Amino acid sequence: MRKKRFSTASNLVAAILFFFLCSNLQAQYENGSLVGTIHDSSGATLSGASITITNNATGITAKATSNTSGDYEVPSLRVGVYTISAKSPGFSDAVANNITISVGVRERIDLSLQVGSTQTTVEVSDVALQIETETSQRGQTITQYQSAAFPLVSRNYSDLLGLVTGSRQAPTAATTSSISSLVRAGAYNINGQRSMFNNFLLDGMDNNAYGESNQGFDNQIIAIPPDSVAQFQIVTNNESAEYGRSSGATINVASASGTNRFHATVYEFIRNTDLNAAGYFKPTLVGTSGNVVPFKKPTFNRNQFGVNFGGPILKDKLFYFVDYEGFRQVLKPLSVNTVPTTNELNGKLVVDVQNPITGVVYPKGTVIPAAAINPVSQQIIGFFKQIPTQGTGLSTSGLAQDNYATQVPFTDNSDKGDLRLDYQQNPSSSWFLRVSDRKETGVNHPIFPLPLDGQTNGTIRVLDQQIALGYTHLIGANKVVDARLGLSRTKAGKYSLSIGDNAISIPGLPSDPTVAGGLPSTSINGGFTSFGRQSTNPQWQNPALIDPKVNFTWIKGHHSLKFGYEYEHIWMAVNDNNPLYGSFSYSGGFSLCPSSTVNGVKVPTNPNGQSCADIKGAVADNYWADFLFGTTNNYSLANLFVAHLRQTLQSVYAQDDWKVDPKLTLNLGLRWEYGSPYSEQHNYISNFDPITQTVLTITPGAVAGNGITPVSPGGTYGKTLVNPDLNDFAPRLGFAYAATPRTSIRGGYGTSYVHYTRAGSGDILAINAPQAQFVSVTQKTPSTTNHCPVGGASASCYVTTDQGFPTGIATTFNPATDNITYVPKNTRDSYVQSYFLSVQQELAKNTLLDIAYVGNHGSKLQGFLNANQKNPSNGFARPYGNWPSDITAALNEFYSHYDALQVRYEQRFVAGLTLLNSFTWSHSLDNASASLEGNSPSPQDANNISADYGQSDYNLPISNVTSLVYDLPFGHGRHFLNTANGVTDTLLGGWQISAINTMQAGTAYNIGYSPNSANAVSPQIAATYRGANEYRPNVVAGQPAIKKTKLSNGFIQYINLAAYTLPETKDGNGNLVSPFGNASRNPGRSPAFYQTDVALNKTFNTPLESLRVQFRAESYNLFNHTNFYIPGSGLSGTLSTAATSTAPASLNNPTSGGQITSTFEPRIFQFGLKILY
Repeated sequence: MRKKRFSTASNLVAAILFFFLCSNLQAQYENGSLVGTIHDSSGATLSGASITITNNATGITAKATSNTSGDYEVPSLRVGVYTISAKSPGFSDAVANNITISVGVRERIDLSLQVGSTQTTVEVSDVALQIETETSQRGQTITQYQSAAFPLVSRNYSDLLGLVTGSRQAPTAATTSSISSLVRAGAYNINGQRSMFNNFLLDGMDNNAYGESNQGFDNQIIAIPPDSVAQFQIVTNNESAEYGRSSGATINVASASGTNRFHATVYEFIRNTDLNAAGYFKPTLVGTSGNVVPFKKPTFNRNQFGVNFGGPILKDKLFYFVDYEGFRQVLKPLSVNTVPTTNELNGKLVVDVQNPITGVVYPKGTVIPAAAINPVSQQIIGFFKQIPTQGTGLSTSGLAQDNYATQVPFTDNSDKGDLRLDYQQNPSSSWFLRVSDRKETGVNHPIFPLPLDGQTNGTIRVLDQQIALGYTHLIGANKVVDARLGLSRTKAGKYSLSIGDNAISIPGLPSDPTVAGGLPSTSINGGFTSFGRQSTNPQWQNPALIDPKVNFTWIKGHHSLKFGYEYEHIWMAVNDNNPLYGSFSYSGGFSLCPSSTVNGVKVPTNPNGQSCADIKGAVADNYWADFLFGTTNNYSLANLFVAHLRQTLQSVYAQDDWKVDPKLTLNLGLRWEYGSPYSEQHNYISNFDPITQTVLTITPGAVAGNGITPVSPGGTYGKTLVNPDLNDFAPRLGFAYAATPRTSIRGGYGTSYVHYTRAGSGDILAINAPQAQFVSVTQKTPSTTNHCPVGGASASCYVTTDQGFPTGIATTFNPATDNITYVPKNTRDSYVQSYFLSVQQELAKNTLLDIAYVGNHGSKLQGFLNANQKNPSNGFARPYGNWPSDITAALNEFYSHYDALQVRYEQRFVAGLTLLNSFTWSHSLDNASASLEGNSPSPQDANNISADYGQSDYNLPISNVTSLVYDLPFGHGRHFLNTANGVTDTLLGGWQISAINTMQAGTAYNIGYSPNSANAVSPQIAATYRGANEYRPNVVAGQPAIKKTKLSNGFIQYINLAAYTLPETKDGNGNLVSPFGNASRNPGRSPAFYQTDVALNKTFNTPLESLRVQFRAESYNLFNHTNFYIPGSGLSGTLSTAATSTAPASLNNPTSGGQITSTFEPRIFQFGLKILY
């Protein structure tokens, strides 16, 4: 152990020493670069000219000298506005004023010097946007001017990712009218790819959230306020070789820094329920038993406030920038629930029921004695009696649907801040330091009184912290070293409010105070609302990251050479083993009166002479009786296990931007990456072996036998039980050709690899048996003879609720009940090949049009399935016959394809108007979406994953997004009324309009159903992130798939139920048949999406010249257009039956499901006030 720790520490020390001592490596990171050619008046190139580049805000200068071809390049310039001057003996000086240098962009400024003149010539001025002739990298720059001006519903700059071509918000990250908790920020699918394939960089450092599940609730660690973003670039295709880690977009963000002028901003934004529209759905719900629930407008109050200020500490040398933002929000959505009626609580039911344990029958309409009710159920009933309900149950089922409605609060409070220092040590050396901190606490309050809870999140806590240090050193005029060191950590998780509530005691549950309290997650079939703890709670991930990197740029002749190395080490403590506090399911209908078939007719058996006549089928009161008697059909439990994961990422790259001739630039790069499989600090790693059909483990103290095989291999495999993939070579090849001074043709091809999945526990081999166990026990039918004796509960006999969970069930491994994890030992890393061809045309100064074909193909993408799925075509046999249960497999065998026409029109600061229009016509196909993000991360049939190839969850056939910022041309400093008096200027001057208009196709949706348990092929896996089958129905030929009928309750029946039938369970001979329907994956999409967001901003001058006040009125979805969300995908009803010798076939349509019950957010008004200095 000591040797291992020393090895890890020595690797880390070596990486940090390399970071500080390396003196010959650099790249741009979040900086930009400047290239150009110096000519004389005849057009001939001029060598030896001196070029000075001055940052207008800080006064910091950089110098270069033109080479023998007249070319110059300055490879690392901070984002900002610059003045560029050139001079040479015998020539006049030439100047370019107000030249914008952008993140990651190679700007070209050519200057001409006049012979003999002493007058300085202004050659170029106010250049903010040009065609790209120096790089094949395809991307979009968003300026600070835009990010501060645009209406942002969340005031999160990452929402502006939606402005670029090929982009759409991830379906599960959408905010809808049903929002009741945190949603994941920064989740966008770029060019048909998964959102975790994006790469967030902040000040050149890795800023990606590395939690293995959703508890960080953001795709990035630090999301700085939009007013603190100096600029950011979204690189969407053919990235430079300096960018890696993933295959989607690289979001390269530069934080704001101080300047030679003091400046400050104080702001507050407010949102109130009374100002918001109620939305399309205002249903008055009427339950099946007549309960009426009137619509209640959800409460939504928000305050967002902050301050930032910066300036010089030492002029031209040392600068500071500080920001703080607070967030306070209260939501109270209406929650409509179905709870037991007074009669049900008192044991008075509408059907005859039998206690299967005692054999006693209780006739309908009579009260079941308290002594006959399970003691745990009796305690729970006491808490249900505290809930004020309405109405009585149906005479046929006992259920009183929708008999309890309440507005359930969700509060969200956060505070975050940043400090940045920039130091120009001397003309050759500069430093920066940034420290960031964010803390957020959200609370989902319980639906029911504790310990009933209602399976809510409870308290959600997020802590993000980051330190970034950067050093840049110029070596002569043509070499630059840039080194960075980043330290980040996140502590994020959710914790049930039931923890610590010990009102009810159930044997076998954990006693650890971090877990114990409340009730197991409990579901009762028949229509009742589930209660108890949320099954995946508590859960947390605490990743930490160290990220040293160093790069070198060397300008040599016509070549701009770049080389770099990056080392990343990730630590992560993870608790994601569930259900930690157990779960109970009451869906067996065991209290149904027993019957037999006589001459083809079903008749009651009336046990022991007792009349028990209700035999038609289980209804709600049968399932409630199961609860009263404590007769579950399934119980589950996991042990408390915290994995301490470790991962190392290393990458090196070389890039040559070769100026072949004045018109043609080739961008040639090669990157190699290595991302290690996860190891575990204490060697708690296990993996299923398909050859021996046992679980191989390096877990200390593991005992051989019972399906467990301890092993002690060496090398990386010996720590991870997965062989390392050392073949991740990623070429990046592109060209930029200046066909004319105003036309550029560009294209490229690149390969990128994926080293991060955020897929939950499904691919974490540390969270695996024997150290971590997921136990799910499907109970046998209870009887008077198989009930476990007192104190002798075990999986071999029938366990009632009061007996709890058998001793050792989640600590003593049993292959028959545990769901293990399998990652093939020779798993290759996922990769995506991207390519594009584009034409850019400069239409006027600072105005261009870009038309491009963009495509990519993803290979070896991760998906989840049951590797031991029962095979219907082979008599429902399992492929691993010696393993008796389901196996969650994380399989890198899925694939995707994307093609698009992308058109971009952009202008910046043209007559006060900055405009971006992004049009995309695309088609995205795949056979699996990302776990925890898409609708379909696992297939219908694990033995036929190619059958799931079809419309991707991320497919967006057509999209047009227009964004603009327009400074109205009236008032002081504007075109009209420039000399107006103060009153006129106050009324008419200082107005600004900004808007984002989105028109795009709807969201793809999947459809599914639940088969009979008899032919379900994965009886133990219930979650798609663990590989559960996504069963689909059969298609009815000639029926339209979409109906769009408004129902009496106001909801929309979107899916045509007559277009599908539910597959049968058995054939005419009584043999089980395949549960797989012939419907395709993602067969439809929701209605199109149209939204206009507008901000009207008025800036007032004050007697203090530098002080201004800005009032902002913002409206999101200004026209209150109803944008429907996807329909409910689960279809239900009576399963079809095959024809028999005595009865014809019955092809049954589903009777419920497929309804749209929520929309994207209706119109929201937000008002803001800013004080600007």
